[in-house]
Amino acid sequence: MASEKMKLEVWKGDWGLPSVDPHCLAVLAYCKYSGVPVDVIKTGNPWRSPTGNFPVLRHKGESYCKVTDIFSYLRKEHWGSDFELSTKQSADVIAFSALLEEKLLPALLHLWWMDDKTFIDVTRPWYSRAIPFPLSLFLPGRTQKKAELRVNLTKGGEYISEMETEAKVYKEAKECLNLLSHKLGDKQYMFGRLPSSLDALVFGYLAPLLKAPLPNNQLHNHLIQCDNLCRLVNDVLVTFFPVDLREMEEKKKKEQQQKSKNVTMDNSEFPHRRRNMFLAGIFALTTMAIYAWSSGLIQIQISDLDPAPSPDSRTNGKRSQVAVEAGGAQS
Repeated sequence: MASEKMKLEVWKGDWGLPSVDPHCLAVLAYCKYSGVPVDVIKTGNPWRSPTGNFPVLRHKGESYCKVTDIFSYLRKEHWGSDFELSTKQSADVIAFSALLEEKLLPALLHLWWMDDKTFIDVTRPWYSRAIPFPLSLFLPGRTQKKAELRVNLTKGGEYISEMETEAKVYKEAKECLNLLSHKLGDKQYMFGRLPSSLDALVFGYLAPLLKAPLPNNQLHNHLIQCDNLCRLVNDVLVTFFPVDLREMEEKKKKEQQQKSKNVTMDNSEFPHRRRNMFLAGIFALTTMAIYAWSSGLIQIQISDLDPAPSPDSRTNGKRSQVAVEAGGAQS
């Protein structure tokens, strides 16, 4: 066994998950299954990684970045959860691992990075908060382009439209979920009571689908119909990652308490706030009236409603009356 602890660097977690990245989740679960003495470092700084991505396992001066390479190294160091598998079961691990990579991963990439609403509402804001400035300004966009290239090269084509590619990606992903659900059946793990690297990969791919608040998550709607797969994900979280679940519950409680506190403060301050708004309205109207009067927009003239007649008007009135009478006499 290793004489010193290994270091495993992974993307930060959220939504009750120890990490938001499927590959990081798979390696974390495999280490938990195998009891690997590893120090987990949750980060958002891609500069810490030789490839600019995570997970990264460091041990004895060497770095391992791919999930398959990490699993192979751990087995070499006599850490692993696959030692008790039969030859057929080991072959199933290889076959289903390839199935996940070919059928489910493209759908995850499309969902997280190519779906416009999810990318704008969830993916880009989350990674922009996790990644330090100024990397946060351009890395999410660059990762999006890589995801698009990966999906289009493997599932698209020159004569296939974007809508056809999307339909194909999600159709194959749902078929993959059905196969995984059939393989699991009513067992605790894929091969019985002991977890394997295949269970770690399944957990890594499915946990974000089940827990992340993605707006256009049609795979989530299909996944929740596979009760046994949802049970597998939840069992792994409760058994091996209880701290992350407690942190999520505490976060929710704090948010609810803060909302209740804000509502209470609003209710207690309501009479004063209403009075202040009324006084502010009167002050604003008064200020506007004074400004309009001083700038000449409003002019005020004071005059009598029934002014007294002048002497000339009286004389003219009498002359008019005499002329009228004279005219009447002549007629």
